Amino acid sequence: MSEYRVCKIALEHSQSIQNLKFDNKEDAEHYAKNHSILDDDHMYDVQKNDKGEFATIKSYLKGDTV
Repeated sequence: MSEYRVCKIALEHSQSIQNLKFDNKEDAEHYAKNHSILDDDHMYDVQKNDKGEFATIKSYLKGDTV
């Protein structure tokens, strides 16, 4: 199981619409930040797998941490 994932969340509905898995935190954060810069309609949550459940550790909106 992957250690990290990025969830793409629709701002209008606050609903997760896509999950991408990553093996390390840096790749997940890089992906989330870069994609959030180009996307005004979604927030990107970086999540870490902690004992089988994912918990958000950082969120990006329009390239900034929220």
